[in-house]
Amino acid sequence: MIRYDVLVVKGSSRQQREEEILRDWGPWGTSARAFHFGTRSLRETEFTTSDMTAKTLLEKAKASPPPSPVRPTGEFDSIALPEPSPEPLNAIGLGDALNKRRSVREFGDEPLRLLDLSTLLTAARPTRPETHPDIPATGNVFKTSPSGGARHPTEAYVYARNVEGLDRGIYRYDGFRHGLTPLDGKIDDDELVALAGDQDWTRNAGALLIYTSVIERNQWKYPVSRTYRVLLMDVGHLSQTVYLLATALGLNVTFTAALRDELVEDLLGCDPANELVLGMSVLGTHL
Repeated sequence: MIRYDVLVVKGSSRQQREEEILRDWGPWGTSARAFHFGTRSLRETEFTTSDMTAKTLLEKAKASPPPSPVRPTGEFDSIALPEPSPEPLNAIGLGDALNKRRSVREFGDEPLRLLDLSTLLTAARPTRPETHPDIPATGNVFKTSPSGGARHPTEAYVYARNVEGLDRGIYRYDGFRHGLTPLDGKIDDDELVALAGDQDWTRNAGALLIYTSVIERNQWKYPVSRTYRVLLMDVGHLSQTVYLLATALGLNVTFTAALRDELVEDLLGCDPANELVLGMSVLGTHL
């Protein structure tokens, strides 16, 4: 039992180390500690080369095709979004966008333009649409934000609260068709605030971009627990791209992970066993 670290000898260096970890991680509780150390790589951890991984995945794809990196909409009709114009994005340099980027939690009463929402959603749009419908054997696509293994597990939903041309309600973004599929969810402003962890400033937003992670996309390529870390990074990459796009468009934006997951799951109709709620960008016009 001692050999396999099930029991710890009293007074040993192992006990001292355990006490240090408990002291440092105590405020976050056991679940955070278990997640970090349970997904931590060790000195003897083996990694495969890129060539070996590619060969293995090609063989795997023959017997078990990868899940699509963009959720197909099937028979559901989607609302076509206007094609974004590159002009407002090209009018500001990357350095200026980075320096001007701020988290702003105040929004004007003017509705969010549908064209601006369309531009923001290009962050979740494949940049090589020729990959559809003939997705490569390993299921990779490319977008404006990086994703571990090019798996892009992050799904984007739009809650339109004050968007020109859109009925108030929840929509799923279709990246291949660049459109919005209406869903059944609809909430009032009080329910919105409750969903957002009682953050009252959300009640005047133009739109919410809610991010979930479809875990099977990454599990297919990386069937190890450490991959959960990559899902969190993926949302961070995507939300930063949305920040920069919003800055270029002259919109107010902030990101929050202070959500009541169950309420968000009810709104989206997603199953937390396979699609995880991870955060949202809150957007609106200037005051």
